[in-house]
Amino acid sequence: MDTAGRLDAVLGIAGRLAASHDRQELFRTIVDETNRALHSDATTIRILRDDRLEVAAWAGMSDEVAGRLPDFGKDEGWVGEVLRTGRVISWPDIRGVRDQGFERYDGVYEFVSSLIAPLIHRDRVIGALTTVTREPRAWTSGDVAFVSTLATHAAIAITNAELFEQTETRAAQLETLQAASARMSRAGTVAEVGRTVVEETRRMVDYHNARVYLLEPPDHVVPIAFEGTIGAYERVDMALLHTRVGEGFTGWVAQHGEPLLINDAKGDPRGRTIPGTDDVDESMLVVPLRYDGATIGVITLSKLGLNGFGPEDLRLLTILADQAATAVESARLLSRTQDLAQELRRLLDMSADLSASLDPRQVADLIASHMARAMGVDECAISYWDRPGGLIESLGYYPPSSFGELEPFFDVSRYPQTLRVLEHQEAVLIDAEDPDADPAEVALLRTDRQRMLAMLPLVAKGQSIGLVELFSASAITWSAELLELARTMANEAAMALENARLYEDARKLADRDPLTGFYNHRFLHERLGEEVVRTQRARRPLSVLMLDLDDFKLVNDTFGHLFGDRVLTWTAELIRSTLRGSDIPARYGGDEFAIILPETNEAEARTAAERILGAFREHAFQGEQRGPVPIGASIGVATYPADGRTATDLIAAADRALYQVKRDGGHDAAGAEGGAA
Repeated sequence: MDTAGRLDAVLGIAGRLAASHDRQELFRTIVDETNRALHSDATTIRILRDDRLEVAAWAGMSDEVAGRLPDFGKDEGWVGEVLRTGRVISWPDIRGVRDQGFERYDGVYEFVSSLIAPLIHRDRVIGALTTVTREPRAWTSGDVAFVSTLATHAAIAITNAELFEQTETRAAQLETLQAASARMSRAGTVAEVGRTVVEETRRMVDYHNARVYLLEPPDHVVPIAFEGTIGAYERVDMALLHTRVGEGFTGWVAQHGEPLLINDAKGDPRGRTIPGTDDVDESMLVVPLRYDGATIGVITLSKLGLNGFGPEDLRLLTILADQAATAVESARLLSRTQDLAQELRRLLDMSADLSASLDPRQVADLIASHMARAMGVDECAISYWDRPGGLIESLGYYPPSSFGELEPFFDVSRYPQTLRVLEHQEAVLIDAEDPDADPAEVALLRTDRQRMLAMLPLVAKGQSIGLVELFSASAITWSAELLELARTMANEAAMALENARLYEDARKLADRDPLTGFYNHRFLHERLGEEVVRTQRARRPLSVLMLDLDDFKLVNDTFGHLFGDRVLTWTAELIRSTLRGSDIPARYGGDEFAIILPETNEAEARTAAERILGAFREHAFQGEQRGPVPIGASIGVATYPADGRTATDLIAAADRALYQVKRDGGHDAAGAEGGAA
């Protein structure tokens, strides 16, 4: 081919090269056109990668032969000479040429003459174009000019293709980063953010193992996501990945907040082999999650072998880490917002339940139930502090079935930590496994088969009125947020409990006769109604006594009303001394008394009446500066259901029996049918 023909060929090839950004297509065009234009037997393109010239394309030989062609370092043999000089070099006959590396082709591909042109772009060597023949050949100046010109166009086209590929890759990476960011922003929990990181990173950086950690006080680095793809990396116990600030590569990055690109993890003294895994050649990429200037977590990638990651991988992972840090904090904020909403709901639910009752024990049970469920503990005790007596009174418990097993009172002086809670109004945590824990509290926990105890004061109007005890059979981490919720619930509960106790005290005053301390007329009817209903359900007996003092008007008229009041007080104490703990005495009015006798039949009621009459016969009222004054009484007896099925009927029947005794002379007792006791 003459000079003009070769110029046209070069221009045609250059046009084809400029029209494509596909590197493989460019390589194929270059070797094919060079082989055809120069009538060569074989042509190759070598591309410089990591100081090695690797065969990238070939023409005139089989793929099997091409696969066995030797690689050359950039300073080795004939290749090194071409790259050093930057000139086209030809060998008409390589036979007898030494120290150029041609002997490395022996047994692979035999050729005699060679023409080599460097691929140079902007003074940077990127590869070499080589064409050979099996017979000796005197390469002409036209051959040299052709291959030199073609090499120049080829270098430009290959560089442009690489730039285009990088642009496309970066565009794809940017798209991946955007998709990853969008996905992370939708994550509702930090665990979901961690899972997104390991999955989306795979689309940008090739790894064998990926881990995402978060920092937790005081110095814990806790894994939240893990992904393994090969061998021992596929499954690792998450507990084994747990580390601390300053330990291993992950701990180092957590401490210093700087990324690490580690080409040889085994050879770096900062490394630490994860328990249960082999000590192998490994490369790593470790970057911090930073938010508002602080390191909040770490992303760690591992890959078997050395030099597994590059600067571009580090750049991409750093960008992803910045987005992940923002997503983690957003997820935390969302979680905290949800927790606050849940806490508010718990408080509202508890307040609603507590407002529905004014019975202190029922209120205490409700408090225990709500707090146990909110705190995630096994049991909860609510107690009242009897400050003058130095006692703790059990009021409520969760689960309710365990309340009967409690001591009704205990001496708080035996438990200094409990006393500290009450006196200083501070929370105290006890762990039975802690060697420094209070021995008294630990002994109690172990007796009850509990591991942990949290104690908080019940504070109303600035005063400690009681105690909340939260028991757990397993270890619990009492975070500041959890304790704050417990305090808030305890404060709310304290007000409800104090209101219930004040109401109970007020009701006791309203239900009591101020002179005798007995229940009054109103309470008698209310309580007797309740006892009738209970009797009906349980099918148990119930009786009522109506008692009236004999000749009490004469006492008042003779000695005065103040003396009469003292007689009534004495009478109440005398009656009380004869009763059981379950009996309910009341002052019905004036000198008339009523006594409810639960689970008492007619015969037993008459025995109780006779016991009272006997006490009157055996004792006389001793007045001031006066001799003994004998006091007598008349008693009427009525029994459910024979004498009445309602409270009103029973009182009326007992009252009729009472006045029948009065008409018969008094100092006796009779049943509703009128028979003497």
